[in-house]
Parts: sequence; structure tokens; C-alpha cells
Amino acid sequence: MESITLTPRARLIVQRLWEAFRARRWQWTLGLIFFLAINGYIAYRLYQERDQITQLRDVHIEPVWLIVAFIVQTIGVLNAVDSWGVILHRFGHHLPLRTHFRIYALSNLAARLPGIGITAASRAFLYNQRGVDAVQVAAMALLEPPVFGVAAAIVALASLMLPGSASDFVNPWALAGVCGVVFIVLISPLFRRLLDWLVARHPAAATIHWRHMLVWAARNTITIVLGGIALYCVCRAASAIPDSAFVLLIQCWALLVVAGSLLFWIPVELGITSGILVLTLSTMMPMPHALLLLIAWRVWGVLVDLTWGAAGLVLQAPHA
Repeated sequence: MESITLTPRARLIVQRLWEAFRARRWQWTLGLIFFLAINGYIAYRLYQERDQITQLRDVHIEPVWLIVAFIVQTIGVLNAVDSWGVILHRFGHHLPLRTHFRIYALSNLAARLPGIGITAASRAFLYNQRGVDAVQVAAMALLEPPVFGVAAAIVALASLMLPGSASDFVNPWALAGVCGVVFIVLISPLFRRLLDWLVARHPAAATIHWRHMLVWAARNTITIVLGGIALYCVCRAASAIPDSAFVLLIQCWALLVVAGSLLFWIPVELGITSGILVLTLSTMMPMPHALLLLIAWRVWGVLVDLTWGAAGLVLQAPHA
């Protein structure tokens, strides 16, 4: 049997993947365990309900729900961009909202590449071109996922008090624990020294405190809720989900953001959060339909990011 011969380009790709695995072996191992456990169960359910696959040809798209989803998501990202701009304002950097939006949208596109810290690196590079301290930007960009995680945990906790939520499957103490750990970190002397060190890089106008981090998280609870509403609208566009799923999908989206914040250290996302979304949707519809909605949601997310990125390129800064 002849051995398989790889082209130089393919050999280089394999070598880089192997080096990435060796550099973060335990992250890859845990990520693969989560991936195999969740997606193995999805494959099992899909095999059990394989007779439902033929019904997918009857799916009809309602464009009005997609329009509503885009509007809601755009309002959400504008809120996230404005709250991000307020944080940079605390460091003494005064830039217009359209500049923040442009850089935020372009760094979101970069975030779709595999790896850790790509968002922070791309955002720091783009802001540095505007005269903003790259270290301050990178530090705040790395803090943004935990901030969103706390905001999402708050939304998930609040949704437990509403009818239609998955209160039987969500442990409120785990969500409260996430918020508690982050709060302890924020008030710790170590975090205070980090902020002092960042402030010292631009001391003339910087006035940031750990309380501003809490305000940042509180503002982004709006972003999380709007993201959940957008998920509901995309699902309504492609399927006849019940009205009672409104609260459940907002809660589901909040839990996905929490999971994504906890799993940010995995070099490649490996579809873990997507698996959680499929499992949630499968409680309301057959597994093949849930898998189709997942694909639609992922494609929709890419299209929205591309649209925002194109808008960011159009919205040049005044001196660009």
C-alpha cells in the first residue's frame, strides 16, 4: 500500500495544527471532550428522528422576521459600541461613535478567525492608528468577554422568574456564582493595580474605576436581551415555533453567551455553544429542524457581521 503524499502547503497546515495542539494541549483536549459529548448526542437524536428530515423541504421563510431581527441586532450592537466607547472615554480617548462602530465591526469580522485574542489584537491595531494607546485597548478588549458573561448571567437569572423559561434545567446558583466570582475579581487589589497601571499610561484625563466595569456589564444586559430577541425572530422566520418560546430563546441566548465567556480559552470554539443551542431548540421541534435553524442562525450571523463590516468601511473617520 503506497503511503499518502502531502503537498508542501498541506504539510505546512498539518504542522501548524499540530504545533497549536501541542502549545495548548489541555485546552484542545477539554474542548474536544465537550464537542464529542454534545455533538455525539445530537447525532444520536438525529439518527432517531431521521424520518423528519423529509419534512425540511416544506420550510418557508418569512422575510419580515429577518428584517426585524436585523434591526434588533443593529440596535444591540450600537448599544455595545456606545458602552465600549464610554470605557475608552474614561481613559481619556474622545472619538466619535462612527469611529468606534467602524473599528468594532471590523474587529468582529476578525474574531471569526480561529485563535485566542484576535479581537483584542485587531482592535488594538485599528485604535492605535487613531492615536489610542494599544495596550489600554487590548486590555479592555480582553475584559469584554467576562463583562458580557456577567451581563448574560444577569439576564439568564432574571429570565428564570418569567413564565416559559427553562427553570428546571438551569441552576441559578451556578449563574450567581459566575457573577460573584467576577465581582470579587473586580474589587480585588490586583484588579485595582491593573487599572492604575493602565491609567498611568494616559494619566491626564483617565478616570476609570471598577464600578465602571459594573456599569459596562449592566448596559450590555440590553445587548444580550436584544440578541435573544433576534434569535427568536430568525427562528420565527424559518419555523412555526410557539409564542411561548420567546422567553426561552432569550434565556438560551444568554446562557450561550455565558458559556462562550467561560470557554474563551479554547483556541477553536469547536461548535460547543452551537450544540447547546441545538439541544434547546430540539425541546420545541424535531432535531432535524433544530439543526437547520442552527445552520440558518450561523449563516445569518456571518451575513450580519459582513453587513456591519461593510458599513464600518463606509463610515470613515473625519480625518481618514
